[in-house]
Amino acid sequence: MRGDEAKMGRKLIEVMFPVKEVGKEAVREKNIRHGHISTLHIWWARKPLAAMRATIYAALVDESKNDDATNRFIVNLSKWENSLNLQMLAQARKDILNANGNHPPKVLDCFAGGGSIPLEALRLGCETYALEYNPVAVLILKATVEFPMKFGQRLLEEVKRWGNWV
Repeated sequence: MRGDEAKMGRKLIEVMFPVKEVGKEAVREKNIRHGHISTLHIWWARKPLAAMRATIYAALVDESKNDDATNRFIVNLSKWENSLNLQMLAQARKDILNANGNHPPKVLDCFAGGGSIPLEALRLGCETYALEYNPVAVLILKATVEFPMKFGQRLLEEVKRWGNWV
């Protein structure tokens, strides 16, 4: 083990993760068809956002947070209805920053596909990088992560306008 790894300690995901509960939320999310990013384009290998949000959090927070309250927090963080819960996201971002020397951690997804990991890493305040080789997946990734950040509200209005026109 390198010196910097020894100083960092173990991450929460190494000692505790509510697999069963997060799994139930992931299955429930797969059946949501209104307002979910998966309705943009059906991608055969899309990872559930619920599971990715919970996994990223647990992978970036120190094991010292291993208690019942943290377990409940992870389960609640994975729920679809909490994906835009500003208080919960702020707490998750704060925990992640605290565990990483008050610097946003870098997250790299080398096989980003439809962008579940990059989207959730951004939502959790991480510096995020995504790569993909498949051109269809690249387009989905851009529509999921890059274009909303680049064009914001204007993009939303244009998509609504053209959707109504069609």
